[in-house]
Amino acid sequence: MISSATTPQTSAETPDSEENWFPENLARIMDWLATVTTRPQANEPVAVFDFDNTCIFRDIGQAVFRFQLQRLQYRLIPEQLAAILPRADIQLAGRPLPAIVATLIETYQTLFPLLIFGRNKQALRLPQAELFTTLLLWFTDQARKDDRLGPRFVLPFMAKLLAGFTTDELRFFAIEVVQAAQAEPLVEEWMRTEAPDPIGPIETSFPLGLHLHPEMLALMHRLAAQGVERYVISASAEWLVEGAVRWLGFPIPADHIYGIRVGLDSGEVLTIKDPSGYPVTYREGKAAIIAHFLNDRPLLVAGDADTDYEMLTLPTADIRLLINRRQSGLISSLYTDPRILLQGLDLTNGRFRPSRETIG
Repeated sequence: MISSATTPQTSAETPDSEENWFPENLARIMDWLATVTTRPQANEPVAVFDFDNTCIFRDIGQAVFRFQLQRLQYRLIPEQLAAILPRADIQLAGRPLPAIVATLIETYQTLFPLLIFGRNKQALRLPQAELFTTLLLWFTDQARKDDRLGPRFVLPFMAKLLAGFTTDELRFFAIEVVQAAQAEPLVEEWMRTEAPDPIGPIETSFPLGLHLHPEMLALMHRLAAQGVERYVISASAEWLVEGAVRWLGFPIPADHIYGIRVGLDSGEVLTIKDPSGYPVTYREGKAAIIAHFLNDRPLLVAGDADTDYEMLTLPTADIRLLINRRQSGLISSLYTDPRILLQGLDLTNGRFRPSRETIG
């Protein structure tokens, strides 16, 4: 259950201090850090980090989404779910989107009377639970890949599924999820179900496990010691990132964390409304956050995927750190860019390795 306490605590766990940087990357960063704080400049130097798959291995937004599915931990009413699902008459991965949307709404309407009274375990035993959870996971995954929907739809959609929770509850939910995910193996788990025609059989998967990168934690502490301001700009819901950052011990003030936002009601309760005057923190939205909310342009930026492309190519950056997840798409064009510090991973254990190349 989500805690109702008011102050998230920091994890007592001391992360492995071993550093598996590609040596040239660490040397470049340390040489830069030795000189940057002595330069004459109007403001303190700034470093900006993506969070998911950059500071940590895995994605806090996706992990919370999975835990919501597995527990049917929802508070939004069926009418809210219907309002945030797309209504386009298109095919999604060869299946008619109107039928997918109708099935999601119908199954959730069956489950919700139990959820509203906290009878989640009873709801999970209903046949509609397997259909709803598998179809929602499949829909979200396919919508993210679809050119007509894509991350600009899916990222706010995932945040709006948290409607009804308070921002403080979400900070604690993130901590609960991190604690559980840290104990999981780094494997892929599959879900399958037989949806009614014309949808048919579907299967989808999600990754288990999550941990911080001790090298990134140590880097942030070095930056803090040298007076470099640290910011996080994430494509996960902002309050989830705040909880994970605090628990994992990253030295990032809460007001230096930017993520996906939704409109809030009184009492800091999430709604399904879009926030006014705030961009989706994806690609150009991340650059917009830097332009409009940060006091100065960053001299160090770190990311891992297409969502970070505009941030990683800002002309002011001295250090551009790219975690090599062997991604296709736009970000792959930076893998051979001489301005980029490409940091390799061992995907079998989710750890840095002393190479530019990624294995596993």
